[in-house]
Amino acid sequence: MDAYQANQVLKQIQDPAVALGFFYWLKKQAGFKHDGHTYTTMVGILGRARQFGSINRLLDQMVKDECQPNVVTYNRLIHSYGRANYLNEAMNVFNQMQEIGCEPDRVTYCTLIDIHAKAGFLDVAMDLYQRMQAVGLSPDTFTYSVIINCLGKAGHLPAADRLFCEMVDHGCVPNLVTYNIMIALQAKARNYDSALKLYRDMQNAGFEPDKVTYSIVMEVLGHCGYLDEAEAIFGEMKRKNWVPDEPVYGLLVDLWGKAGNIEKAWRWYQAMLQAGLRPNVPTYNSLLSAFLRVHRLPDAYNLLQSMLDLGLNPSLQTYTLLLSYCTEARSPYDMGICSQLMAVTGHPAHMFLLSMPSAGPDGRNVRDHVDKFLDMMHSEDRESKRGLVDAVVDFLHKSGLKEEAGSVWEVAAEKNVYPEAVREKSSCYWLINLHVMSDGTAVTALSRTLAWFRQQMLVSGVSPSRIDIVTGWGRRSRVTGSSLVRQAVQDLLSIFSFPFFTENGNSGCFVGCGEPLNRWLLQSYVERMHLL
Repeated sequence: MDAYQANQVLKQIQDPAVALGFFYWLKKQAGFKHDGHTYTTMVGILGRARQFGSINRLLDQMVKDECQPNVVTYNRLIHSYGRANYLNEAMNVFNQMQEIGCEPDRVTYCTLIDIHAKAGFLDVAMDLYQRMQAVGLSPDTFTYSVIINCLGKAGHLPAADRLFCEMVDHGCVPNLVTYNIMIALQAKARNYDSALKLYRDMQNAGFEPDKVTYSIVMEVLGHCGYLDEAEAIFGEMKRKNWVPDEPVYGLLVDLWGKAGNIEKAWRWYQAMLQAGLRPNVPTYNSLLSAFLRVHRLPDAYNLLQSMLDLGLNPSLQTYTLLLSYCTEARSPYDMGICSQLMAVTGHPAHMFLLSMPSAGPDGRNVRDHVDKFLDMMHSEDRESKRGLVDAVVDFLHKSGLKEEAGSVWEVAAEKNVYPEAVREKSSCYWLINLHVMSDGTAVTALSRTLAWFRQQMLVSGVSPSRIDIVTGWGRRSRVTGSSLVRQAVQDLLSIFSFPFFTENGNSGCFVGCGEPLNRWLLQSYVERMHLL
């Protein structure tokens, strides 16, 4: 067997331990020598299994065998670190490969841009895009698609639109993925008419929708309140010979559940089972959320048990749903049932909450406890971690554990769980963004952030010239009904006589600035606001 044949065999082996055993067995065979291809394939196999210690030993052996890693090897390693959410390690590989004279190619940059964008580090992704252009690597369709998605997720939808047009002008033809991204971004921005227009443009350009497209369009129609039309898209999908999978059925379960029609949601859940499909965890979460919303706790309990019976592990989102319901429980009985449900999940988050220590004099014991837990949850996506932290802080705050709530928030902020919560718009002009938080978390975050401003001012002598406190409610808000966050924030600011005002009719943004703000920050009670 030569290295080429060995590489083909390695690609067929699914078990990383078997693959590594085969790799080292080959190494001992007389006359056999691994080449860059077999080493690179083995790096990819171990990377998928997140066995980074084995990868490092393999790379050391590769160099000893006088077989230098090439750009493909490094790209595999960067991709593996990215999939495991080890972004610093991925960037270290990027820097190391250049130090030894291995120039990154388009795949290197695209991989780094993609993993940073997906992790929410949009500024890093954009910086890498600019560096890629600076070294003379022109973007391809994949790169354009990733950057368009990156800009859209950062809230720069007009810039994403411009880049889409630039892509076409430069002769880079959008593919189905690009259209799906653009439709999804418009849908997320609630520009539903624009999303549906792009859907028609895509078809006119000769692209047939795939399952992703159909799912996005169904979701758009659902958010517009056109659930019957969303079901019609499901029918069209089947007529076009696309076989609906679990996420498609799960989407309809979710849409009807959020619309408050439990019977319809349950019917689609049953249809999924009748189609021979096994519901996944997100589908169970959608149905669980629907049952909790209408206080059908026995049904929620039975659903959770059936989920466990199928061998599915409740996710971080499952536990977050239950904790949020427990916080708002209408009676001690409901709270007791919900506590049982949380225990039944067996999720590590439950033990984290049960073992939360009472805050010591400086809160360090709570911060260490939270720090250790969030490190353990490293591989969870940021949105899931943000949801759990929000639920935990809200629960602790409303349970009267204000110091503990504040410590949880501080650690989460340090770990970039809320990257957009506090940022400096320009010199000494700060934005506190609370609109994605529950009311208890918003009050905690605001109190601790204002206390931090006071501490920084006393140490440095430099005070903020202006602070905007955004609640996501006001002139540009798309939310209907009353805003608990806005009301809770206004009540807190009023109690402590914060010198705020609203401007340009935006009642959801409280502004403090100038000398009145500086005088207020000097008051000692600013550091104890969170205890109210």
